Amino acid sequence: MADKVAIYIKQSDDTSIPVKVRIEWLPDGTIKPSLYWTPDGSCYEIKHIYNKIPLTLLKTRREGLRFKTRAEIRETPEPYRDHRCFQHEAYLYFNHSMFCGRNIIDDRYSHNSKEFITVTLDVFPNCKYELVCFQVQGANYVVEKNIAIEPRASYHAGGIGVWHKVKARQVNQNSGDEYPNMSNTAIRMAALYFEINKWFVITAS
Repeated sequence: MADKVAIYIKQSDDTSIPVKVRIEWLPDGTIKPSLYWTPDGSCYEIKHIYNKIPLTLLKTRREGLRFKTRAEIRETPEPYRDHRCFQHEAYLYFNHSMFCGRNIIDDRYSHNSKEFITVTLDVFPNCKYELVCFQVQGANYVVEKNIAIEPRASYHAGGIGVWHKVKARQVNQNSGDEYPNMSNTAIRMAALYFEINKWFVITAS
């Protein structure tokens, strides 16, 4: 497993610690980490990002990103409850080229029916991921289930990349409730496309 870890944190010269990270993938192709989970089950909320640096890691010969962050423990196992207000600074590494922010798709490949969107996903240390939620035309959707994932372009709007068919529930964006009552929300099937380093959906032209 160690040689497959691509996402981890380090404090200065300390040992690398593999983490699961929740990120927002923004419509401009950039990413913003918000939470991460360490192997002991602790959850850290990123309170501040000091800088983001593209880098090349010589050992793995991969490009990636390094964030310098300040994080605060949000949840921790019971034996560590005295540390729940603990903050620390750490470097968060995305040692994989999929996060580099490079996009070879320019305006020549745009389409009126293609809407680039914000997608929130949990990324595991080996770079596998799970979709959490996304925003389309001002509405928020929470992903309940991944139905299918295939390499596929949109026949209607073009593009290249990976097609995700999901079952999602629409939630009230302005409710301010982190855990909305799902029984009062609308459910729909949706298709999301990951194109190089951006996510989009097909909308009516």
